Amino acid sequence: MSEYQFVEKEIQQINELLAENYIFKSITEDLEGAFVTFMNVENNDERLLHIKMADARKYFSSKLSEQLKI
Repeated sequence: MSEYQFVEKEIQQINELLAENYIFKSITEDLEGAFVTFMNVENNDERLLHIKMADARKYFSSKLSEQLKI
């Protein structure tokens, strides 16, 4: 799979969770990427995504800024 396809897959996963009323709960970054915990505001369900690609990490950062209205 190409780098572009990996980025697209991670962005799609982020968008799907946001569309299902999940919000960012916590983010932990290390040398292997970012571990992003999402929480559903309706039922308190949590999901964890491991975002490895730099472009996908930039994308979730912009979505987090939107959520925080920065």
